[in-house]
Formats: sequence, C-alpha cells, structure tokens
Amino acid sequence: MNNDELIAIGVITGKHGLKGLLKIKWYTENSKGLELYNPIHLINGNTHNLKVMFENKGIAICSLEEINNPQEADLLKGKEIFAKRSAFPILENNNEYYQIDLVGCTVEDIKGKYIGEVTAVYDYGSAPLIEIGEELMIFNNDNFPYVNVEEKKIIINNELFGSNNDKK
Repeated sequence: MNNDELIAIGVITGKHGLKGLLKIKWYTENSKGLELYNPIHLINGNTHNLKVMFENKGIAICSLEEINNPQEADLLKGKEIFAKRSAFPILENNNEYYQIDLVGCTVEDIKGKYIGEVTAVYDYGSAPLIEIGEELMIFNNDNFPYVNVEEKKIIINNELFGSNNDKK
C-alpha cells in the first residue's frame, strides 16, 4: 500500500448550526481520532484542518478551516473525509493492524489450500466483515486464527467454507 494513499476516516452527515459546523460520523477509534490526521482531505482535492468541537448522539460536531457558514457546510453533506496512510500511527504490537491492511491478503485454509483474496473490509459496528471473492465472512479470531499483514497471509478455519473449498 502506498503511504500517500488516501484512507476514509469519516463521512460528513450534515451541517450543525449557523456557523458552518459539520456533523461527522467517524471511522476512527473515537471522535478525537479525527484530529490526529490533520490536514484531512476531501474527494475534490481540497485539504482542511479539522477540529472536533464536541460529540452529540454518536456524531462528532466539527469545524473545518475555511467552512464558515451553513450553505458551505451543506454542500459537503455525504462526502467522505480522508487521511494519508502515512499519517496513521505506527502500531507497536505485532498482533495489531489496520483493517485496510487486510485488503489484498491471500486467504488459505489450514492445509494451505488457496481460498481467495480479501477484496474489501466492511465494519458497520457489530463485527467487521471481510469479502473473499463473493463471500462475506465475519472477521474474528475463531474464523481467522492466523493473520500476518506483513506476509499478506490469512488462514481461515477450514470448517467455515465446507464444500466451497472444492469449487476451485
């Protein structure tokens, strides 16, 4: 993965008030995590410094540099905000990784048989799902006992795919 690659860290869900504040649903560990990646990037190529003002019902209320009125804020509704991969902290623990690093990993069963490649990770709050070919699997230690993002290798519990192992 290119360290300058942009990774989505949240989405603007609307405006808040009359001063151009934005409601942002964060994908980071917590709302304050949004500020760690300044400056943030928008899909149109603009960059802004972001400041979390407070939280309200699980949404971060934020200010963006140069966004000063509700009309400007309203134009950003539905837009994702991004950070450069190089801005992400280096993880000290070998058992930790960012979900985005799972994309592109080869998945094998315990016997070494190729199952597929991780093409996407979805996290809607309950449990992360990884996409392997046309399959979506709950990503946890029971289903995937071995993960090494440096080697780009994941081992799946054989019992999960059953007869699907024989399709290839």
